[in-house]
Amino acid sequence: MDHQNISVHSGYRIEVCKEYDFLSNEYSGLFESAAATAFQSPLWLHEFYKTLVPGSGAEPIIMKIYREGQEQPEVILPLVRETYFGIQIIQPADLGVADYNAVIGSPKSLEDVCAVPGLASKILTAMKPYHILLFRKQPPSTFDASKLFSKARKTPNISSSYEVEIEQTHEHWLKTHVSKNMRKGLRRKLSGFQKDHGPLEYSELSNQADIENAFEIMRDLRAGRYETDLFSRPEYFTFYRNLAVKGAQTGMTSTFVGKLENRIMSIDFGVRHKGRFLFLLAAFVDDEDMKRYSLGLLGLNEKIRHEADLGTTIFDFTIGDEPYKLSFGAEQIPLTNVTVTAGPIGQLAFTAYQSRGPFRRTLKKLMPKFS
Repeated sequence: MDHQNISVHSGYRIEVCKEYDFLSNEYSGLFESAAATAFQSPLWLHEFYKTLVPGSGAEPIIMKIYREGQEQPEVILPLVRETYFGIQIIQPADLGVADYNAVIGSPKSLEDVCAVPGLASKILTAMKPYHILLFRKQPPSTFDASKLFSKARKTPNISSSYEVEIEQTHEHWLKTHVSKNMRKGLRRKLSGFQKDHGPLEYSELSNQADIENAFEIMRDLRAGRYETDLFSRPEYFTFYRNLAVKGAQTGMTSTFVGKLENRIMSIDFGVRHKGRFLFLLAAFVDDEDMKRYSLGLLGLNEKIRHEADLGTTIFDFTIGDEPYKLSFGAEQIPLTNVTVTAGPIGQLAFTAYQSRGPFRRTLKKLMPKFS
């Protein structure tokens, strides 16, 4: 393993390396003890560093914190360093695919690390060089990363996430969370489609060839709907497709389709973690003669029904303030960013990130993943 930096401070050892086996028993045990999210799960991070990072121009930074004398790390921070116009930015393992970011470690281990005087400064030193450390999109359920970094600033994320409880049946969820007008609209659209075209049949795919075919169709449907889409980049498409195929073997991922005879009309994809389904990607046929049926909403409603039947307790719509999430009775969840700057360049980058006007829009075009 290629260790870039090793330092020792007050009973702890910090190692920074470029490679780590996220599929190892060591990491699986650490992840299970952590208040992390599906975006830090073993398979997710394995595919992230294997598939996305090599083609992105980003440098992997995997920080491990050990108690001195111990063989297994107590805390892991999966990070990347990116450089734009000479500005060095360190962020979590994200690159536009993670809706939530988190530090991996048990709550007690993390509190112990944060209680050691001077260790927060050593953690930042081990990450150098950087102009800005931007630990974005922290949900309130995870450990507050600002405690790990000296002189860290916490600010609200520009977007929120949304989730809804589905602790009982799908019918119970509909009656308690969805408005009468929305319920009637869903029934009307479904019956109208079936009357005009025939029955829609929904199912979760398990066969590799079926999943790969669905992702090919999803890429085509999204290309026609979105001007810019991650699926247009081969490494991103491969990342999601690999996750879908490998995760289906354990039930971690779900590729859910609605079919009219043998034609796929809608596709919904997401990941499962500790009783939660995280909705990530969708596509649906949006031809002129299909618009009135709202196939995207129909598919999503059936996906929620499917998860309720499986015993899922939280349907997580993830990040983004799209109105349809409130139509499904979702609750808004605030997310926070943690930022550390180094020198005037870092402060300038932070000011640009915090701005809400033309400066930020220009920055986003020049640095698409700095968003």
